[in-house]
Amino acid sequence: MIKLSIGLLEHQNVELVGEEPAAILDLGPESIYQAVAPLHYELQAKLITGGVLVSGIVSTRLRGECGRCLEAVECEVVNDDVCLFLTPGDAAELDITEDVRNEMLIELPINLLCRDDCRGLCPKCGVNLNEVACGCRPEGGAEASPWSALDGLSL
Repeated sequence: MIKLSIGLLEHQNVELVGEEPAAILDLGPESIYQAVAPLHYELQAKLITGGVLVSGIVSTRLRGECGRCLEAVECEVVNDDVCLFLTPGDAAELDITEDVRNEMLIELPINLLCRDDCRGLCPKCGVNLNEVACGCRPEGGAEASPWSALDGLSL
């Protein structure tokens, strides 16, 4: 749990550096990827008018399949722009674990990619186009595209 003492904040800014278990993200068994490293955080908290400002960096590592070629992939996910405004109320201590978790969930990618220029799988024969060039041609010839039907239209 990531906790912050309001009493200490009244006297000085507070640095929070540490790790929480990967399970804190609670991605679920049906997720397309899983967190495989602890959630690392480096946060600074300071008391400002009306509340507490927490800012910093949160990161973890994910493992899953590439969204294009289905190869195993592992990548680091970093949210280097965490910015939370919290109102402490009468509490002597703030638990910001759920807020930090939510900030990290926002950064998670829709799909993992093995690399930015991944060519994926051939839609006809299914080979990994990163490893081999297949002899398949798109329907309608080499230049066929979903936009080819528009070529014959006139204004």
